[in-house]
Amino acid sequence: MKALKRANEYFQIPLDSFNRTGAFNPVIGIDSLFFVDPVLLGKSSAPELRNALGKVRKYFSGVVTLLRTKNDRAWKLAKKRLIFPEIRGTGIGYGRSSDDGAAIGPTLARELAETASELIDMGIEDPAIFEVMGLFQDGFGPDRLSDALINILLEEILGYTERVTSELGIRSTAPIATATRRFMVPRHPLGGKPLILIPTDILRDIPVVMSYADLAHASAFNEELRNRFNELIAPVFFDKKNHTKRDVKQYLFEDRSKLQALIETYRRSSPASYDFEGDPRGRYLWLEKARKITEQNPLGIPQHVREEGLDTVVKKIIESFQKFIQFQGGWRVLYAEGKPLNERHARTLFYATALIYCELSNVDISPESNAGLGPVDFKLSRGARKIVVEIKLSKGQVKHGYLVQTGLYQSSENAEKSYYLVLRVTEKSSALKEIRRIEEKERKAGRDCPVIIVIDARRRLSASRAK
Repeated sequence: MKALKRANEYFQIPLDSFNRTGAFNPVIGIDSLFFVDPVLLGKSSAPELRNALGKVRKYFSGVVTLLRTKNDRAWKLAKKRLIFPEIRGTGIGYGRSSDDGAAIGPTLARELAETASELIDMGIEDPAIFEVMGLFQDGFGPDRLSDALINILLEEILGYTERVTSELGIRSTAPIATATRRFMVPRHPLGGKPLILIPTDILRDIPVVMSYADLAHASAFNEELRNRFNELIAPVFFDKKNHTKRDVKQYLFEDRSKLQALIETYRRSSPASYDFEGDPRGRYLWLEKARKITEQNPLGIPQHVREEGLDTVVKKIIESFQKFIQFQGGWRVLYAEGKPLNERHARTLFYATALIYCELSNVDISPESNAGLGPVDFKLSRGARKIVVEIKLSKGQVKHGYLVQTGLYQSSENAEKSYYLVLRVTEKSSALKEIRRIEEKERKAGRDCPVIIVIDARRRLSASRAK
């Protein structure tokens, strides 16, 4: 099994030297949840991106012009300009078990063109409509917008990658060509394809248009805009209901003034890029956290694990993870600014921990879900046996997750065992008590069900505050 490494480690470059370039340092082979935010393009320190925002707006302005023309040929050209191929080797986006990007195919391109046409018919022709569309367009999230931007700016980003490659003295390179020139960029350590480097100062974990806090901040410096934002746009974010994108679209498209207020607020926004050093949302430093767990709790898993020994290996990994969180202060890595980080962070941390423990063995560990939203599979590289481990926070859908996992486990012919790990981040959890009762009932009935393991991840008071 390939070891988890960051790009600088694969190319044997000191971390400080790599960080000084300003390039994102991905974990090779696994996507990180970051996206190119168009608003940040105008603030990048990379000389190659000096005119990037203008180029993006000009590109989308051309699409608006074509759609406004209202004839079949123009429509087809507009749709064609909204089709973007998959970008490989960027290390950002939603892909969980690879570092390739997402594509915009003909169907989504047609839907984007139709939505843009609606906006144009309402008298809104600002090219920034494509940048805010992720708020209300099904299938068009931050990953696809990010990939569209990388496509539009491919020459600039490849130029940036080539310069950084030269500055760092990376010798293992691969050619990649655009319509106008050829670039030499790092050779991807897995498979030999080109590795594309992205400046960190254009990356965020949440696009500004989807962040209420950033939009509200952008409107705060102009009283008229602030009033319009609070009256027309805030309800979309402030309402506690789980609105679908279709709901948001219906709300915004009721009144042209709502859309105008959204775009004006968005254009005035000046967000900061993600803080990779502080990592406030636990998106970036998960590998370093996982390494700390394994260093503090060495297990010595054998290189060749027999099928019948798989459960022993999995239990050791779970016990080590539990020990770190409960007794070695590891609960701290699950929090930021006093609040629990999301479930995905906990899953990724456990996933990375298990991978590091098993990197020299024949135990294969892979996510059940490509998006990383489901349980994690532990599989022997030989044999059909597998053990499923699912991670939940006590503040999440604990009961629902357990019932789903129980059904999957009981219907599976291959799963030897199923573990359901609940990280307790709340003082009380009625759902936790409920699933305990369900587990007991299933066992008494002689039915297999996931083994529940509760890990106490609640915040501890410091000694001074506990007095």
